[in-house]
Amino acid sequence: MNRIELSVTFSEPDGAKRVDSKKVQTSNAPDPAAEQRIARILFAELKVMAGPQDAPKHNAIAQRWMDFPRQPASFTKYFDIQNSQAVWFELTNLIMGVESHLVLAKAYKALEPSQEPPFDDDAALNEFFYIHDRKISLLNQAVHDLIKGQDLVNRLLHESLGGDLVDATKPDWERTQLTRKNVETGLKSKLSAGLLSQTGFIEIEDALEIPKHTAKGKIARDYRNRLAHHIRPSVDYPTFFSAIQSRATAGVKDARGERIGFQIAIKASPAVEYRFEDLHAAFSEYLAAVVAMLDKLSRVDILRR
Repeated sequence: MNRIELSVTFSEPDGAKRVDSKKVQTSNAPDPAAEQRIARILFAELKVMAGPQDAPKHNAIAQRWMDFPRQPASFTKYFDIQNSQAVWFELTNLIMGVESHLVLAKAYKALEPSQEPPFDDDAALNEFFYIHDRKISLLNQAVHDLIKGQDLVNRLLHESLGGDLVDATKPDWERTQLTRKNVETGLKSKLSAGLLSQTGFIEIEDALEIPKHTAKGKIARDYRNRLAHHIRPSVDYPTFFSAIQSRATAGVKDARGERIGFQIAIKASPAVEYRFEDLHAAFSEYLAAVVAMLDKLSRVDILRR
C-alpha cells in the first residue's frame, strides 16, 4: 500500500497562511516514475487552475437567455413554452461550456515547452503528452459543442413553434428530419399559413444567417467533420497522431495516361495539419457568431415565452 499526502498553502500579502491537506491511499506498490508523473500532473493542473486565464466574454449574454418574461399563456401552449425554455437552458450551458473549454485549452497551451523534449526523456515526454492531450481534448470538445449548438437551434425553433415544424412522426425523426433545410421549409410553411408573422420570420432568418458569414467558420466545421468522420487531424505535433497516406497522388502515368507505377515519398513524420493558434482563433470567432445568432433569436417574442 502506498499513501499520497498533498498540502496546499495559500499565503496572503500580510503573511497569513491557510493550508488545505488531503491524503489518498493507493493500491499500487511504490514506484518513483509513477510518483513523478502524478506530481507533474498535479503541478500542471495547479498552474492552469490558479494561473492566468482569459476572462470569459459571453457569459453575461448567455445568462440573460434564462430570463424568461413569465407572461400569462394558454395551457395549450404548455409544451411550446416548457420545451423552448428547456432548450434555452441547454444552449446557455453549452455556450458557457464552450468558452470555458477554449480558455482552459489556451492555458494548457501556454504550459507546453518551446521545444519537444528529447525522445529518451520519459518523464518530460509524459508531462508533455499530458499537457498536449488536455489541450486537444478541450479544443475538440469546444468545436463539437459549437456544431451541436446549431442542431439545438433547430430543436429550439421546432419546439417553440408548436412541435410540428418538421415531421416528428417518422422513425428517428430527430436525426433524419430535424435538419436546417427542413426547419427553414417549415418556417416558410408557418409564414404562409399565418402562424408566424412576417416580422418574426425575417428576424429568425436574419439570425440564422449570422454564422454563415463568419470568415473562419469553415475551419471550425471542416475540423469538426474530420473529428467525427475520419482519423483525428494532427495539431502542433505529428508525433501524437496517426496519418493515412493518400493513394491518389502516388500513381505514375505514361504519355497515354495509363498508370505504370507508383511514386511513394517516405517521410520521417507527416506534416502538421493544424496549428493550435489558428484553430483557437477560428473557434473563438465562430463562437462569437453563434452567440450573436442566439442573442438575436432570444429577442424574437415567439421564441421567448
